[in-house]
Amino acid sequence: MRLTLADAAEPIDTLGELHSDTQAVYWLARCPQTGDMQLWRWAADSNEAPQCLIEDAVGSRVNQYGGGSYTPLLEGIVWVRQHDQAIMHRDHHGASHCWQKRPQTAYGGLCADSKRQRVFAVEEDTHGQRLIAINASHRYVLAEGRDFYGAPILSDDGNYLAWVSWSLPDMPWQRSLLHLAQVTANGRLTAFERWDFGAAISQPQFGPHNALICMSDPAGWWQPWQVSLATPLCLSSTPVDHITTPWQLGERQHAWRDNRQVYCQLHQGAAQLYRRSGEQVEAVLPTPGRVVSITLARHGDYAIVQSATSGAQLIRFTENCPHRCLAGNVVDNVAGSLVVKNSAIAQWLEAPVGNAGETAHGFFYSASANHTAPLIVRVHGGPTAATYPIYDPLVAYWQQQGFHVLDINPRGSGNFGRRYRECLAGQWGISDTDDVIALVNAACECFAIDTARCFIRGQSAGGFTALNALATTPLFAAATSLYGVTDALSLSAKTHRFESGYLAWLIGDETQLAQRSPTYHVTRCQRPLRALFIQGGKDAVVVPEQTHAMARHIEQQGGEAQTLLFDNEYHGIRHPQARQTMLARELAFYQ
Repeated sequence: MRLTLADAAEPIDTLGELHSDTQAVYWLARCPQTGDMQLWRWAADSNEAPQCLIEDAVGSRVNQYGGGSYTPLLEGIVWVRQHDQAIMHRDHHGASHCWQKRPQTAYGGLCADSKRQRVFAVEEDTHGQRLIAINASHRYVLAEGRDFYGAPILSDDGNYLAWVSWSLPDMPWQRSLLHLAQVTANGRLTAFERWDFGAAISQPQFGPHNALICMSDPAGWWQPWQVSLATPLCLSSTPVDHITTPWQLGERQHAWRDNRQVYCQLHQGAAQLYRRSGEQVEAVLPTPGRVVSITLARHGDYAIVQSATSGAQLIRFTENCPHRCLAGNVVDNVAGSLVVKNSAIAQWLEAPVGNAGETAHGFFYSASANHTAPLIVRVHGGPTAATYPIYDPLVAYWQQQGFHVLDINPRGSGNFGRRYRECLAGQWGISDTDDVIALVNAACECFAIDTARCFIRGQSAGGFTALNALATTPLFAAATSLYGVTDALSLSAKTHRFESGYLAWLIGDETQLAQRSPTYHVTRCQRPLRALFIQGGKDAVVVPEQTHAMARHIEQQGGEAQTLLFDNEYHGIRHPQARQTMLARELAFYQ
């Protein structure tokens, strides 16, 4: 089946933020008409179709990347309205009320406190962040003084609250603290405890008997630790990451309930989901891919997953029962079978880089036609994010248009342990460019590639790498920068607070910030360059002025710079029509 441009424009992150209560399971799904996230519900063990509860856009803007934008509460829902960041409550009758709305204030990381009919949340304004509790009539500040807060989680009995905090210049995957407090009868916090592993701590969860379990990487991998003991205990010695890099609030990729655990492990950049019941362990996914979110309830275990043969799916899996797909790509909803649609199977590719024994990794997708073909190289954003070997309609579309595609995970990417991630310290603008070159050369040795028609595209931090690679090596005929970083020095002065200390770790001082930037390399390049720039007019992470300045630099050097600006988009192009326009322009640019 030939994919259309509309198919190609479908984002891969169509489902997210999974929750459950005693009656139902909840999730966010991207609206096909607007690209906004809406809240859905399925009544457990019913034959009813899932129901859209909140048609307004639901989404947090804390740290710009959001997360934790709703939570079930007493047969109702508390959620963050995306456009104004108001905290809204929808009761069990379906009536909505505004609990809190403050100018220039964002909310995220919502966690229900059913015992006291309120929610915990991270509140962010121009003065900083704090952890609060809020209901229809009152707002209480529970913790403040640290630069950032995240991942509040309440024990099942409502007696203990855990959360994570960190301060600049650290990012939450570099160094963070875990906090635990007892919740008093009047809802205040007391008996504070704190853990500092000298590393990062993420995704705290309460297990049976209020056992506090978190993910931390003091041994070099994100592994589960039980900390509510005299001496913290690592629960898995397997030397792989068990969660992804924590860019958002409210992420949950492991869960513990009664005598069972559901968790993931990442091998060669792909996640397998496991379910442990007593001493029995089963792999849930037919093939590894990506695990987005997990929730456990008495009526079943649920996960949002992606695989090589399907887009995002919400699956329900119970012991000795076939998996059931509740949302996402479905062929037969009764059988719960996976859809196989233009699947593009990734081939693992690696190349030696840096010091002896170091390698960079990627996934190669062959063009549909069995002959020499041009290549599109994709660099993910982050730069500590990652790419996965999962079905992406854009990759399948490009294959059908006659392109090979290479998705790369340069050093610094997540899912390969702390050492791989920290290879980027002080090296951004050097090692990532080296990794691109090494992987493209390796691909050209292994596959039939038209070396005169190699293109590179990157989004956000990936745009920085793509433009640097374009300017420093003749490997690429052209580059596409999607809201990409072009001037690290300017970015350090104007970017948002969450990443305000990140660039010093990635690159160094002001001189290095200037000399590692695409702006610096472009003005010294002796060949005319071709680049396409795609930018959101409301982007607060990489502001539009950076993109326009970079386009002018290329033109002043005798090159060609095309710019496509979407006035109402932020850091990422979300509206379906805007995405189609963007991809049509990009395909024409490569052709």
